[in-house]
Amino acid sequence: MHKITAFTQEETLLIDKSAEIFKEQGKDIYSNFIRQKKDLAILAELVSRTPSLRSGERHGMSKRDINTMAETLSLTGTANPLLLPTRATMGRCFILTKINFFSFITKILITIETNTLLAREIQFCCNKLVFSLMAEKAYEAIIENEIASGSIIKAAADELSFLWEYRMDRNLDSFSPPLMALWKERCDAVPVLGTLQGTMEVLRISINLPDIWGDFLASTSNRNCMEQALEEFVFGLSFEEITHLRRIMESFGISAIDREKAVEILKKEKLYKEKQGIFLRGDARAIYSFFHIRNENAVKRKLKGSPGPRQTIEELFLIYLLEIKKEDFKSVIKKSFTKLFKVFKK
Repeated sequence: MHKITAFTQEETLLIDKSAEIFKEQGKDIYSNFIRQKKDLAILAELVSRTPSLRSGERHGMSKRDINTMAETLSLTGTANPLLLPTRATMGRCFILTKINFFSFITKILITIETNTLLAREIQFCCNKLVFSLMAEKAYEAIIENEIASGSIIKAAADELSFLWEYRMDRNLDSFSPPLMALWKERCDAVPVLGTLQGTMEVLRISINLPDIWGDFLASTSNRNCMEQALEEFVFGLSFEEITHLRRIMESFGISAIDREKAVEILKKEKLYKEKQGIFLRGDARAIYSFFHIRNENAVKRKLKGSPGPRQTIEELFLIYLLEIKKEDFKSVIKKSFTKLFKVFKK
C-alpha cells in the first residue's frame, strides 16, 4: 500500500518560506496556516490507509485490478460516488483541500505584497493540482465513452488508476505540459468572435504551440466533434449559444459580431466569467470551472442525443496523446514542450 505524502519537496520548501512570513503577520493568520497544514497531513494519512487500486487485491471471491476498474467504470460511470473506490473519493477530497490551502497562502502573500515571486511559485503548484483534476475528469470521460477503442480505454484506466493510487501526476512531464501549454495560450487570447468562424482565435492559440498540436488538429478522427469542441474552447460559448448567434447573424444579414453584442443577444452578463477577469489572469480554478461547464454540457448532449460536441477538446487531445506510442511520446513531448512548460511557470 502506497503512502500518500501531504507535500512534495518543492512544496515543502515553499510552505516553509511562507511560514516565516506569516509568523510576522499576526497570530490569527499563522495559527490558521498551521492548522490547515496539519489537517492536510492527517488527510494524507487517511487516504494512505484506504485499499490499493493497483495491487491486484482480492475482495472475497473477486479480484480488483486496472482491468476490472475500467470495466466497472465503463458500465456504471463515475457520477455515483457510492460506486467509486474509497481511495479515489478521499484522494479527490485531499487534492481539493490542498488546492484551497495553496489558494489561501497565495491570497495572503498577494495581500501583504511581501514576496510576489513566492506567491507565483505557490500558484504554479496550485495550478498543477487543478490540471490533475481536469485530467482525472477527462480520463473518466474516455473510459465511459462507448465508442472509444479498447486499447484507449485501457490506457486511460491505467493513467486514472495511477492518479487515484498515488495522487501524484506521473504525466507532469508528458500529458500535463501539452494541456498547460494549451491553456496558457487560451488564457492569453481574448476571443473577438467576429464572423464566428474561429480562424483568428485558433491561429492565435496555435501559433506558439509545437507541432504535436497541429498534428492533432489535422487528425481525421472524429473531426466534426473536434471542430465543435474547439469552437466552444476558443469562443468561451456553448455549442447552443454559438448556433443561436449564427442564426441571428444569418437572419439579420450581420457579417460580424463583437462580444458586447453577443452578451446582449444571449442575455448573459458575462461569458463564462471571462471579460478580462479571473479567467484571463490564468487562475486555474476558473480554468477548471470553464472545463467543467463544457464537460457537463457534453454529458447532457450524450444523454439526450442532442447535436453538438459530446467530448471536450481536452478529452479529445488526451485521446490523441494516448494513441501515440509511449516510447515515441516521451521524446516528442520533452522536445516540444520543455520551453513552453518553463514559460507557463513564469
